Amino acid sequence: MFKKRDKKKEEDAKEEAEERKEKEEKEKEIEEEEIEESEGVTGHSGPYDISDPDAPEGEYLDLGGLKILGKSGLSMRLIPSPDQKNIADLAFSYGSSSLQLTLLASPRRVQFWQELRSDILSSQKGATEKEGTFGPEVYFTTKVREGVEIPTRIVGVDGPRWMLRGIFAGPAAEGGEEKDYLDDFFSTVIANRGTEPLAPGDPVPLIFPPQLLPQNMANAAGGGGPEMVDVTTKQSVQETLERGPMFTEIR
Repeated sequence: MFKKRDKKKEEDAKEEAEERKEKEEKEKEIEEEEIEESEGVTGHSGPYDISDPDAPEGEYLDLGGLKILGKSGLSMRLIPSPDQKNIADLAFSYGSSSLQLTLLASPRRVQFWQELRSDILSSQKGATEKEGTFGPEVYFTTKVREGVEIPTRIVGVDGPRWMLRGIFAGPAAEGGEEKDYLDDFFSTVIANRGTEPLAPGDPVPLIFPPQLLPQNMANAAGGGGPEMVDVTTKQSVQETLERGPMFTEIR
């Protein structure tokens, strides 16, 4: 009788181990497929996932959910959340163009950009879809004041449980050197979704590096207003003006 019970326990344990192994193999297969699906973007191989071995090398600025590779001539603006613990808005400028980046959580095995793109096309007056540098992109004009409109282009790239949205405004929404420059910069961004539970569409938190915390920047500036630092060296503008206009502005 006891032998039958022991044998039954052994069989149950063996069956559970096999089921667990099968589940782990399926999860690994799904993750590999998701990474593959996030690659092969038209015109550029990036943006990248944190796990991608093909991500460009360089001195990246770690903002938690996103890693940013500085470029000469690129300005970055970080606007803190009300409690000044996270980054509420992340934007870049080059020439007369700007780029706003947002990393959103997305469900597994879902092309979230396709859903978001449909929402924009149905809600944004005059919006059209065209095949662009990063696949299907949305184009429209944004009214900034009476009689003044600027071209706008929204790009979305799907990755493993994340979607990176880029809003290009100005010449970079249409073509030319500024578009090429910001497209190239966008393609070097690395996304780090993390393991935090987030609902689809929720922004993945972006955090300040210690050297760029608002209070530290205010102290560095002597309380006299926004401080600017070199994205690569993290030194103040006063010390790095000769290095070129690659600065971050905290406000």
